[in-house]
Amino acid sequence: MNYTDQVLSGAKNIFNYLYIKEEPVKADAVIGFGHFDLKIPRRCAELYINGFVSKIIFTGGVGAGSADFIYPEAIEFFNLVKKEFPNIPPDDIITEPNSTNTGENLRFTQSVLQKINPGFTFTRGIEKILKVSNAYRQRRAYLTCRKIYPAIQFINTPAKTSFEEELELYKLKNQNLITHLKGEMQRMISYPALGFIVSEEIPAEILQAYEILKEIAPKY
Repeated sequence: MNYTDQVLSGAKNIFNYLYIKEEPVKADAVIGFGHFDLKIPRRCAELYINGFVSKIIFTGGVGAGSADFIYPEAIEFFNLVKKEFPNIPPDDIITEPNSTNTGENLRFTQSVLQKINPGFTFTRGIEKILKVSNAYRQRRAYLTCRKIYPAIQFINTPAKTSFEEELELYKLKNQNLITHLKGEMQRMISYPALGFIVSEEIPAEILQAYEILKEIAPKY
């Protein structure tokens, strides 16, 4: 679908708002949230190789963001790292392959960690985590993390990308990024009242851009 410059400009502003990023620091682990975006596992591997973390956590089952994956997202991520980064010990990669949303990503991962090592979980032992999500999901996933595990410091360290690059990626996957951005803003607005994410004031210009997408973009 072709969009006007006004729609594309508004969508880009929303994308840049949702795509929060910080400089990585030494942390207990990096967690990669499942999606068809293979920049996620590559970024997690890069952070491990550069010495920021000693453990990689991949979380994600089969869901709306899996696209053409054959296996659960966490397993696809694990397989990619095993193939492209053979020097990373498999024992340093923890997988949670059953979750279908961000809340489950965290809660199911906590159960996996509890079974592996009760001294290294979200409620005991882990204090700081580098967080890697698909670009436009980065902010909401971060607010979800803060809601469920407020005692942990989550640092946003997604892969480098841009609105234009993501448009092309989504086209390759037969997905509509503009529509996804509209859906993400719907969640950002409604989820605080549902108790899913920490409440955060959304800038007026972002809400204005969302109004444009509501009128033009197809329903999510």
